[in-house]
Order: sequence, then C-alpha cells, then structure tokens
Amino acid sequence: MKKSNTPTPRHPLTLCHASYPMERVHLDFLGPLPKTKSGNEYVLMIVDQFTKWVGCIPLPSQTAEVTATAIVREFFSRFGCPLQIFTDQGRNFESGLFKSLCTALHIRKYRTTPYHPSSNDQVERYNRTLLNAVRCYLNGRQDRWDECVAQIASALRASVNRTTGYTPNRLMLGREVNTPLELMFAPPQAVQPMGGGPLVDAYVSHLIDDIQQSYSQARETLKSTQLRMKSDYDIKARVVQYSAGDAVYVCDKATLKGRCDKLKSPWKGPGLVLSVLTPYLLKIQIRNNVSVINHDHVKPCRDRELPKWLIKARQRLGSGAVYCICRLPDTRRTMVQCDQCLEWFHCDCVGLSTAGAKRLSEYLCPECTPQ
Repeated sequence: MKKSNTPTPRHPLTLCHASYPMERVHLDFLGPLPKTKSGNEYVLMIVDQFTKWVGCIPLPSQTAEVTATAIVREFFSRFGCPLQIFTDQGRNFESGLFKSLCTALHIRKYRTTPYHPSSNDQVERYNRTLLNAVRCYLNGRQDRWDECVAQIASALRASVNRTTGYTPNRLMLGREVNTPLELMFAPPQAVQPMGGGPLVDAYVSHLIDDIQQSYSQARETLKSTQLRMKSDYDIKARVVQYSAGDAVYVCDKATLKGRCDKLKSPWKGPGLVLSVLTPYLLKIQIRNNVSVINHDHVKPCRDRELPKWLIKARQRLGSGAVYCICRLPDTRRTMVQCDQCLEWFHCDCVGLSTAGAKRLSEYLCPECTPQ
C-alpha cells in the first residue's frame, strides 16, 4: 500500500569536491521549449563545478551528433577539455558517439543513477534560475527565448556566487568582464603602450598570484558551504544497510502510456541485491533486468512469500556462478531466466537478442513453451 507517512530512505549527503577550474563539468538539457524562429527547442546547459561558470547553448535538437558538435565548438574550443564530465542517462550522453568523443579527448565520463536528478544538482539549479530569468525577460513572447539566454548567462557569470564568494568570470578567466554599467560609470583607464617585456612579465606575475589567492579563498568558502549544506541535509537522513542477497523493492517512477500514475503502485519488485557498489549505490536484479539504483530509491522487502526466481537467484548468488544449458557459466554474456523452470540461458543459446531479452516481461524456455 502507498502510505504518506511511511519514512523514506535517505542516505547522508555525499560531498563531491572540485578544487580547480575544468576539473569537473556538468551537462544537461533544458527543454523542449517553444520552437523559435531559428528552429531552436532545447538549451544545452554547461556548468563548471569549481568556478560555477555557466554556458547556455540553444539547439534545434538533442541528438548525439548535435550535442557533440555544440560542446566541441562552443566550449572545448574556448576553454579546453575538462578532466571529468558528469551527465544524466539521456540517450545523447550515453550514445557511442559521445562516449567515443570523451575517450578520444581523454575525458572521464560519469553519470547519475536513474530518476535521481539531485545527483546532477550543479546544473539542475541553474536550469530553474535560467527559466525564471527567461520568463521575466520575454514578457509573454515565448518564441524568442533563444535571443536572451546568452545575455542571461552573461549576467549569471558576472554575479558573485554565494558558495565561492567570487564571480564565475573572476575564477574562470582571472578577471572581471566589463559590463555596460561599469563602462558607463567607471570607464577603464587608457592602456599605455608597453614598450618592452618587463611590464608584461610583471603583469603576468601579478595575475598568477592574484588568481592563486582567489582559488585558495574560493576553496575555503566552498568547503565551509558544503559542510553547512551537508549538516542541514543529514538531519533527515535515514540510512538502511543492505547486503548482497537482500530482497528489496525499487521506486517505480516510469510513466507508461495509458496508465494512471496516481493509481499505480509506487514500487516495483521485489528484486534482489546482487552487490553493494558504494554506501549509496546498489546493483539490483528484477527478473531479467539488472540496474544500478540509488539507496534513496530502495526499501527492504518484508513479504512472507518471495517469487521462485528470486529464491533460486539468491541461492545461486551464494554459490557463485550461474550456468546455462550449454554448461558454460555467465561470462559477461546476457542471460535470461525461464519463468517456469527457473533455469538460466545465454540469449544466443536460445535465439534471443540482448535488446529483445530486456523488453520481455515474461520468458519461457524452449522446453517449457507449449507446443
């Protein structure tokens, strides 16, 4: 049953530190939005975790090819390649093209767990900020939103960020960018011809010292801010300890066509915990589907009776390898379990493709299939 007063599992906040620009960059898509005269419907959001530098690129679609082209031309070509990229599990980011791009540029790619956008909160927060700003800027003309996102992003980069104490421009570029207001009331001093190398060397030396001091202060501010956020978040933490072999239910946030979300069960399963990857990530099997789920989307299963496939899978989990009718164990080949005899089979041994096996809700092996 669905009870509103049931305590929700909640793991303590895990802190992810970045101590230098371009160490960790977050990507996400905002949209679809109303189609503009230029044909744009999406915004590719780019956020540097350390500096909070934000980039907004209007795009006509979110295919893998469009995404890869935009990020190379508009971001990598200007700021270089980051050490890490963090995304959700969208098809564009999980495509072979995008993964090959990251491999070719020696970028380590990480992703969130399913239906857990708070793992990518760096960019999710900027999504809300951008939408609020665009809503105020357009004044009802929704087909012109792509004309203002660049100016809004520029304003965000020129504003002091509360978590760092500096503007993103200051930390990313080493200087503040002139805005129309500054040019109007405080015009910069005319630059005199430098006539020699010593003046340039002195400027570069001063700039390096200034940037290093800014980075050091920003790291301290970030650290104290994150600790304060963790302290507030962990007040409501409710940790449940899991181990391999536990029966669990998984939060079901998938929306099925023709089904009412308000009437369907919020949990699916039961499933079997195959392994505990980290204190907050679990590898869970539900029949033929195996996925990595966040701790906050799992609850213990206390049913008196468990499905036969789960009981047998739990026994095999304790004994080790799972064998097919060909008598070869699971060697990283996709396997499917018969719902009647509960035996396991390699997909290629019974004429199934990997994609076809994942789409099956029920499977009967050749011996159990009615003739």
